[in-house]
Amino acid sequence: EKLKKKTLKRKAINIVDNKMVAGWVKRKVKNSDKWVRRWLEISKYVLYSYQACPAEVPQARVMNTLDLRKTKEIKLQPDESMPGLFVIVPETSDDSHPGYVMRAENDAMAQVWVQGLRKAREDELAALAVTRNHFSGGNNGTGRTKESTCCMCCGAPTKKAESSALIPQSA
Repeated sequence: EKLKKKTLKRKAINIVDNKMVAGWVKRKVKNSDKWVRRWLEISKYVLYSYQACPAEVPQARVMNTLDLRKTKEIKLQPDESMPGLFVIVPETSDDSHPGYVMRAENDAMAQVWVQGLRKAREDELAALAVTRNHFSGGNNGTGRTKESTCCMCCGAPTKKAESSALIPQSA
C-alpha cells in the first residue's frame, strides 16, 4: 500500500490502455502570476480538477470540471522561458474566453497532455457522430420520418402524425 502511494506521488501522469487519464499539472490563476498545483483526471469526456490526488487523499474534492466536447481547442503554447505550457480553450457564445493555461513538467509532458485531451474529446465526438448518423437516416428504422416521431430514440409517432394518418389526404 505504501509503495503504491509513493509511486502515485512520483508519477506525473497515468496512462491506461494507451490513454492518458490522470496526472499533476500547474494551472495559472486568472489575472495573476500565481500557479496552483492540480491533479487532473479524464473520465470519458470530462476533465476533473482536484487539489489532491483522490487515490492518495480519498476526501479530495473536485474543484472544477470541463466538458471536453465543448472545447474550441486544446493546444501547446510554446514559451522558451517557461516550458510545458498548454492551453484548453472552451467554446463560448462570443469566443472571448482566453482559455485555461496549464503547465506540465516539460514540453514532452505537455505534448502528452494535449494528445490525451484531444483523444478523449475526439473519441467522444466520433461516438456522438455515429449515434447521430444512426438516427438521421430519415426513419430511424421505424418507417416513420423524423418529423412524424416524438423523438429519435423510440420512433413513437407524435399526436399530429397519428391524427394525420387517420385523415384521408385529398388528391
